[in-house]
Amino acid sequence: MNHNKTTMNDDARRPADADVLIAGVGPVGQVLALLLSQQGLRVSVVERWERPYPLPRAVAMSHDVQRVLRQLGMGDELDGMLEPWGLDGQRFSFADASGRTLGESEYPLESESGHAQMSGFSQPDLETLLEQRVRADPLIDQYRGYSLDGLTDEGTGVTATIRPHTGLAPVPDGAPRTLRAAYAVGCDGANSTVRSLLGLEMTDLGFNRDWLVVDVIPHAPPDWLPYACQVLGPARPTTLVPAGPGRRRWEFMIMPTDDQESVDTDENAWDLLKPFEIHPGNAELVRHARYTFRGRWADQWHKGRVVLAGDAAHQMPPFTGQGLNSGIRDAANLAWRLALLVRGESDERLLADYSAERSGQIARIIQDTVGLGQLICMTDPDECARRDAMLGGSVGMVHEVRENWTLRDGTLQDDGIGGGLGLQATVGAGARTGLLDEVVAPGSFLLVGRDRDPLELLSPTHRTAWQQLGGRSAHFGPGGLTDTEGQYAAWFERLNASVVVVRPDFHVFGGVRTPHAVNALVHNLAERVLAERVVS
Repeated sequence: MNHNKTTMNDDARRPADADVLIAGVGPVGQVLALLLSQQGLRVSVVERWERPYPLPRAVAMSHDVQRVLRQLGMGDELDGMLEPWGLDGQRFSFADASGRTLGESEYPLESESGHAQMSGFSQPDLETLLEQRVRADPLIDQYRGYSLDGLTDEGTGVTATIRPHTGLAPVPDGAPRTLRAAYAVGCDGANSTVRSLLGLEMTDLGFNRDWLVVDVIPHAPPDWLPYACQVLGPARPTTLVPAGPGRRRWEFMIMPTDDQESVDTDENAWDLLKPFEIHPGNAELVRHARYTFRGRWADQWHKGRVVLAGDAAHQMPPFTGQGLNSGIRDAANLAWRLALLVRGESDERLLADYSAERSGQIARIIQDTVGLGQLICMTDPDECARRDAMLGGSVGMVHEVRENWTLRDGTLQDDGIGGGLGLQATVGAGARTGLLDEVVAPGSFLLVGRDRDPLELLSPTHRTAWQQLGGRSAHFGPGGLTDTEGQYAAWFERLNASVVVVRPDFHVFGGVRTPHAVNALVHNLAERVLAERVVS
């Protein structure tokens, strides 16, 4: 651990240790720390475990999260780590207890982010890569082997007390340390200490189901297995999904008739895998773990200068693969806000907007996921028969798995344009061709014009406000980018806009239908984000 890199800043308003303290350094805390460092902020991360967790957990990465990770310069490593779902036309199928296919879904290989809609990955591989980058970052101090013991919000900053920890228990007689920061973020999981210290309650949808999760590495490609499948009850609902290159995951619902003492054992895991012709002779059993799938989220996501993100703020069943993805979205949504707050350019409205945006989207995702889970977890034979008859009406039909939950009620312009993801497609810039983020570096507000440079239309006052926001611009047409595949023309048409503002987290703030209204667009953004009012 390196604890000697930080010094007192010349700006007396800055605390001595860091701008932001992060409790919990799983993938959400790691990504948040790296995004904050990318914004020039100093970060302290506190984690009770000395090393990243070595066994699989999340296995599905959505397109927009892949875009966030590539923003951190991880593209080459990700290319070898991800397995796009449906790469060779494979589908996800729903089957009844007899194995009869009731319906199928395709996984598109394209999305608004320019990447496959969903990809399999190994979380330990991702965490190892993130850990290497965190350790090498001169703006990030790690306090691994420490647990958060206390947190005080003093109005102008926060003070944390941390103590040595083995990961399983506090170190006897371990000497406490004190860390100071401008803001603190709890990324410390479902049993969050930060959430507990803040006294924040959670909305719980009352969905509690016990499942056994089993991860396997087959010795050779198991061509006899479905690519991805949901086997429905009543006997035992079972999920099979790809889990990254060369890996497979099964999820078995634990039934009341199971021997509860022996459910989470190697022997039981192999027994459950037998019907799939997976056995010790053709596969390695990597992990099995009992989980209670829940659907709940925090009623309040921040209190003063302390904020929640990831599983500290929400837990959801895995049926839509959105748990970790939602946590990374939290980090991307929060990082640029904290950067503006630390620099004194904004005020606490930004955290209220963060809470509104993230809690609203999370509530919809969890409600949708729990609804799907209730269908999957049925065990009453009559209910299952009715469900299967309903699903069986779609046999032969293929549905695309393409779901994006737009943002609402936050740092957005209420114009029917803001809230969705900013498009990333292939563009040309002179002799260079690539995805937008490869040509126009991400990480700041982006003003995008359909056919002319919107900066040319900004008044001096609004140009100054745009510069204060750290904004950049891009446009199509003469002197600008080339819409090589025509996707941007279609996107602007769909939005009925000629200029849009894309936020640092890749979401659209809003847009205007005529280029000459761009001053009003920048004015509205500045009013929502900057502490000082912009004089028209």
